[in-house]
Amino acid sequence: DALRPRGVSVDTDAFNAAMERQREKARASWAGSGEAATETVWFALREKVGATEFLGYETETAEGVVAALVKDGGEVAALGKGESGAVVLNQTPFYGESGGQAGDTGVIMGEGVRFPVTDTQKKSDVFVHYGTVEDGALRAGAALSLTVDHARRGAIRQNHSATHLLHEALRQVLGDHVAQKGSLVAPDRLRFDFSHPKPMSAAEIERVEDIANEAVLQNSAVTTRLMAIDDAIASGARALFGEK
Repeated sequence: DALRPRGVSVDTDAFNAAMERQREKARASWAGSGEAATETVWFALREKVGATEFLGYETETAEGVVAALVKDGGEVAALGKGESGAVVLNQTPFYGESGGQAGDTGVIMGEGVRFPVTDTQKKSDVFVHYGTVEDGALRAGAALSLTVDHARRGAIRQNHSATHLLHEALRQVLGDHVAQKGSLVAPDRLRFDFSHPKPMSAAEIERVEDIANEAVLQNSAVTTRLMAIDDAIASGARALFGEK
């Protein structure tokens, strides 16, 4: 369309053929290196060691056993001092990044061993703890103490609550059509993505801020209640994008 007024034609068949060749090259390089190649290790580990039991809703400290160690995309028997890699445990209080919420950091320790955790990711239902061995050596089968960074987890928890307060404030100001389309929940900030047919006005933004801050300033106690989904919705809970 852009070239037609200038009297220039395009060989679309040749273009499509070249594009398909490029796609094939990209697929080949993607399958053989980088993230896609390293991801395959987690499928094999899941079959071998099973799912990680997550304890983080109840506690920020626990004990766990090393189920597997990974370095450079492959399973290894040990990680020595100064080596960077990933640790998979039978159970963990560390939250793996998902649902927009950042993964936990903290420290894993054992007799003569210290492994600061710089990030935690979820590979399906396997929790992967990334970091560098500071002291000693980590080996499969080792029993370790696991401690989440409490202050950082607390800040993330506050920002996660804030995303829900913000969502409700947006619904009140803009309407019930406002739905979460994504989010980032980090210790220092939050980002909330939502759908709306036009930009918000300065007055709307200010009203949303006032409603959300008013809820924050109530300083209400936070309690956890486990209930059937229908009872939860009846009590005022919002069910978003098919959450269980």
